[in-house]
Amino acid sequence: DGSFLVYTSGDAGQLVIRWFDRLEVVPLAGISQAAMPFVSPDSRWVGFVQDDLTLKKVAVAGGTPITLTRLPIWPRGASWVDDNTIIIGTNSPTTGLLRVSAGGGEPTVLTVPDRAHGEEGHLFPSGLPGGRAVLFTIGASAPENAQVALLDLQTGQRTTLVTGGRDAQYVAS
Repeated sequence: DGSFLVYTSGDAGQLVIRWFDRLEVVPLAGISQAAMPFVSPDSRWVGFVQDDLTLKKVAVAGGTPITLTRLPIWPRGASWVDDNTIIIGTNSPTTGLLRVSAGGGEPTVLTVPDRAHGEEGHLFPSGLPGGRAVLFTIGASAPENAQVALLDLQTGQRTTLVTGGRDAQYVAS
């Protein structure tokens, strides 16, 4: 909802929230070694990855983190989409984008990079409203060959939107 920013702080990877109507930051107690925080569409949850490749979520109000799954590879971005799933980017040759339920479970493979066409990974997903599609980066060894693409989550169809771009984010107008 745009009322706060969540990020990691310090060498220990402490997860903190900075509410925009306050000056102080609020650490989420008991969470360290956190990376890549992302927020649920309803702004009630923060998802994050810990150093042991565990994907977790914690309530913005604080509390005990809930383990969702163990990831097969270090992620390269994550986005919580409106259909209550989390899309995770990777730079693995065998998995591109992964999907896991926000309630937990095993990740499923959504995309696989096409190495024959120079794809290095499918990275930095950004869910679009309605939970039907996600923007993502098709990584390439040369940055000028990266692409911004759209994945239809119902059909699996990919569409390239921008060549030479990366890390697109949806922002409501």
